[in-house]
Amino acid sequence: MTPLLFALIVVMALAMAYMNGFHDASNAVSTTITTRSLKESTALGMAAVLNLLGAMLGMAVIAVTTSWAVTMLGLGPVVSQLTDRPDALGLALLSLMLATFLWDLSTWWVGMPASTWHAFFGATLGVSLVVGSTAAWERLGLLLAISVVGPILSASFAFVLMVLIRRLTRTERVRPGHLRFAQTLSAGAVATGHGLNDSLLPLAVVVIAVGASGLPFSGEASLALMLPIAIAVAAGTLMGGHRIIRTIGRRLTDLTATQGLAAETSAAVTMSLALFGLETPVSTSQALASSVVGAGVARGPRTVRWKVARDVLLTWLATPISSAVLGAAILGVLLEAVGA
Repeated sequence: MTPLLFALIVVMALAMAYMNGFHDASNAVSTTITTRSLKESTALGMAAVLNLLGAMLGMAVIAVTTSWAVTMLGLGPVVSQLTDRPDALGLALLSLMLATFLWDLSTWWVGMPASTWHAFFGATLGVSLVVGSTAAWERLGLLLAISVVGPILSASFAFVLMVLIRRLTRTERVRPGHLRFAQTLSAGAVATGHGLNDSLLPLAVVVIAVGASGLPFSGEASLALMLPIAIAVAAGTLMGGHRIIRTIGRRLTDLTATQGLAAETSAAVTMSLALFGLETPVSTSQALASSVVGAGVARGPRTVRWKVARDVLLTWLATPISSAVLGAAILGVLLEAVGA
């Protein structure tokens, strides 16, 4: 792989990490901002710091190797197909990140929460088709199963939590201040989980590029990769994707502090079960949006704006398909342009 191509991959990985933080800032702060538990600037600052800490924690507790990165991203067949063509592999990685970046940008523009991970895995289908390899169907099948079961679990758990919390609030022991404090803690847990979860994506891409370039990889090199990616995710979070914040915090339903607490807690639990139980990433966007709907149904089905919920669901369904088309188109153009 040429030095220029490797440099482009690193720059694109940082850009994707920044976009991920910007796009998914709503996951941690939309409920706390909407219910006025925290000021917007305070909520975004807290989320940025916890995203940074979560990213460093997530990247520090894993053994960062090329085989780990390939397995994590489900790129085994693609990497095997392009082993003798490192420049083509580099263009494939670049195409995957460009497709993911463009889909995140598009969904942010229309204010729809969508999964960066699902966009990336969708793009791998298109790239696999172009390079003539099979897709990692076992990995993709697990992701698909989680993407179906995860939102159902999140919504159900949020519903149950909402019922329990509303019963507790009928006593004088639980006051509004207690709910706002608990909501802040649960939002912090989601922010930390998001950093831990989503920082692995750009890191894994760069690790594969390092292996394809034949560069030495050590503990110091690993840290040199981790820190800029963690900072990029945190910087994007600090800017905040306000369009998606409005969708989750205001357009899906009229959030209360009780509903926000139930939704954030449910999202944090779902993310933990998937990441540590199944050792696979889960969409924080799907976890929180479905939790908000579940908590809203507990207040009454009419409190949920089902047209918005339908649009969110359609965005989730469109994500892998659209990303596959984008990934295939971008790689096809790049290969044709450089003759790789």
